[in-house]
Amino acid sequence: MEFKGGAIIIGSLFWEKTPKREKWRQVYLETNDNKVPVRIRIRYGRKSSTRQDTYTMIVSNHLKTDFGTAYILPLKETIKNARNLESQAFAMAGAEGLWKKSRPSLNKTWGTLGLLINPKLENSKGLEIIKERWAKIYQDYDWNKSDYQIDNEPEIIDENGFLNIEWTEEMNDFDFLIATLTVPDPKKFLDEQVIADKINETGYDEYFRTNYENGIRTFQDEKIMQKLKK
Repeated sequence: MEFKGGAIIIGSLFWEKTPKREKWRQVYLETNDNKVPVRIRIRYGRKSSTRQDTYTMIVSNHLKTDFGTAYILPLKETIKNARNLESQAFAMAGAEGLWKKSRPSLNKTWGTLGLLINPKLENSKGLEIIKERWAKIYQDYDWNKSDYQIDNEPEIIDENGFLNIEWTEEMNDFDFLIATLTVPDPKKFLDEQVIADKINETGYDEYFRTNYENGIRTFQDEKIMQKLKK
């Protein structure tokens, strides 16, 4: 059986032109002409030392987090078995910087790569093998799924690395979707003023504005824009 896979992309993974990310996009993904806008609950919620301590996007199930817009980029390779899916996942994890020094990995202390399965596949032949293989990868990681939650928000990933986010209509053409989660920092919901203040304080707005210009949006963006210094 053949399955169609895609990568849910938010933030700089879509637009940043580092050699590692450029190569991953060129080798593993279809072109941007085939990108699929997708509704997903995202917000600015992780302080990034590489972006002057401004906040980067995270996927969130927090009750205050509304839908924003991200993209799905289809995978070039058809998924025929668990090994195909794993190779795609490890390639994306490499582009995200999730690999450990000693070996390829889907998991680090600051983030992890999870799998979302189309609900229509529930009784599909071969699905159980794929799920078992994916879960086995996560058995080797020393991690805590609760690191990705704040304020008792609904679980966003389970102990086996499966994502718990809404399956929206835009996802229906795909069988498997892989996406990166990052650990919230600080462990609280950030309002628009806090996000804008940090950008104003540092003068660094490249991440926020490049996301916005590329159509990657959160539900807070317009209010953040209003609070930024011109």
